[in-house]
Amino acid sequence: MKTPFLALALLLILTSPLAALGGSGDKALPLSSASASIRLDGDPAEWGVFNCTGKAPGLYLETLNGIPQWIWCDPQGDERTDFASPDPRADLLEFRVTADQDYLYGLVKVAGMDFGNLGTNGATAVLITVNRNGSGSQEGFGLESETKISPDAKWFRQVIINLGSAQLSGTLESVGLGDSWGKAFLLVDENWNRLTDSDSESQMAADVSKNTIEFRIKWDMLGGVPSGGSFFLRIELITGRGYGDGGGNGNIWEINGASDALDAVTNIKENTWVEVENGVVDYYIDLYFETTPPYYPVPEPGLLIGIATAVSVLAMLLLLKRRR
Repeated sequence: MKTPFLALALLLILTSPLAALGGSGDKALPLSSASASIRLDGDPAEWGVFNCTGKAPGLYLETLNGIPQWIWCDPQGDERTDFASPDPRADLLEFRVTADQDYLYGLVKVAGMDFGNLGTNGATAVLITVNRNGSGSQEGFGLESETKISPDAKWFRQVIINLGSAQLSGTLESVGLGDSWGKAFLLVDENWNRLTDSDSESQMAADVSKNTIEFRIKWDMLGGVPSGGSFFLRIELITGRGYGDGGGNGNIWEINGASDALDAVTNIKENTWVEVENGVVDYYIDLYFETTPPYYPVPEPGLLIGIATAVSVLAMLLLLKRRR
């Protein structure tokens, strides 16, 4: 057995399993200055059009209008109909994420904001849990939603958008982060503290005519800009019908004895009830972001076994060579 062959064997054996560790690879979002073109006005125009037909449920990394973005396509008509049939205000269609060096940006689109004015009791509410690089300790969605997330997605931040808050009015409005449960835009930490930024750079905007919500949050409120050679956000999301008095009280509409989530990011194509009937959203999405150097996640146990097997095979080849 020739030395070049051994070198090639070593390369193939070790790089094959390691390649699978990349997780991000070319499926990672660059922090693009193009994100600065996003205007927080509730209008999704600058994000570009993505046709989700035949792609839902599914997660895609695309560049539209020069903006790289993660796009979750959700099936239309899969929302629970406990309060209305159909219930377009709760029917999630798209969830998008992009970022630059300053902010994380999000876009949420529902089938129809049929409640007329922002601040209406029962308007769209969206709750998004955020796990950073596997870090988090909480498992519950807020606003008394009676819904938990997967233990593998425990969150360290949660974004809460409540268009039913009396803080809002009219058909188009933008606000900064609120400091009490009845506000329209909240960021909470693992101890359920409401976080605010003194300069009000973190913002949320909604436009009823566009059926759309936009938001941005400063990276320093999410643990810092992606760095250190590793970065992903593990996300869960639910929708509901929201209520908030603009002060200390806010929640989503109650469904007695069950989860109050009406739609969710999930790979289940049937009605959302199939996902949440046990009170838990088990499904989550991982959004990778480019860093320098590239990120290689910690191997799954099964993959570790594969690597160990590969190393054993290499050792056997070397032993056979020596015996010859």
